[in-house]
Amino acid sequence: MTDPLAGLARNKLICTGMTLSYEAPVDPNPRPGTEAAFDALVTQYYKLFRESIRTDVTFLRSVEDSPYVANFNNAVYQLRTAKQHDDNLKAKDFYTEWTRDRSWEAAAEAFLRESAKALSDLERVSLLVRRDTKLTKAWRDNASVEPETIFEAVCRDLNARFNYGYRQKLLRNVNLRRERLASGLDVRAAVEQFCVQEISAAQNLTLPVPYYEILDRLGLLGKRNARAALLVAYSVCAATELTGEAFLQRVEETWRVGSS
Repeated sequence: MTDPLAGLARNKLICTGMTLSYEAPVDPNPRPGTEAAFDALVTQYYKLFRESIRTDVTFLRSVEDSPYVANFNNAVYQLRTAKQHDDNLKAKDFYTEWTRDRSWEAAAEAFLRESAKALSDLERVSLLVRRDTKLTKAWRDNASVEPETIFEAVCRDLNARFNYGYRQKLLRNVNLRRERLASGLDVRAAVEQFCVQEISAAQNLTLPVPYYEILDRLGLLGKRNARAALLVAYSVCAATELTGEAFLQRVEETWRVGSS
């Protein structure tokens, strides 16, 4: 039996030249036997379906909205939401119905059957796209402004690398910001800026002197440009190994040039 995720990834690469970024869920054997283990399984698929490959799922559903995909999309959302939001009564009722008169193993097996149907249908639709020139172009155009694609390009330009979990955290931030974009803006340019900002902010930098010493040195304590000056300080910190007075002097010189 072929892996539908691998097939979907292959079809995306052929159609768009871009990879499908995902972490394959573990197929548990034996099936989860506790409520906590069942919830962990749901979370794995939620992150896959509604985060990692969400953009591709949305595109492929626009080509053909498979009932299998729609049903699983709803199921994984309701089952996870029931445990994340106590006030969502609809999700809690769905969870109760799903697990009623089932062992945890049986609930997990039913869930995995639905996920397999959905992923297999996504692979099928992606193959239809691959065989149609216009749909292939549409997928390629859609992928060209995906935050994941732009994020990878920016990472290459900045020589930045992150493990999968942290990468997904930064991408969630980018996606949330993208969703708030006003219509009519250049989406790619805006997402590039979001990616640069998130990647730059992810640097684990510690200033070699207290921040207030920098602001005091520049006469900016409590002033409008205080945050801008600290950005300069962090840049000097990232680019050099200076400490103490030498660091403060370099920051002062850089600030003087940059703000003149």
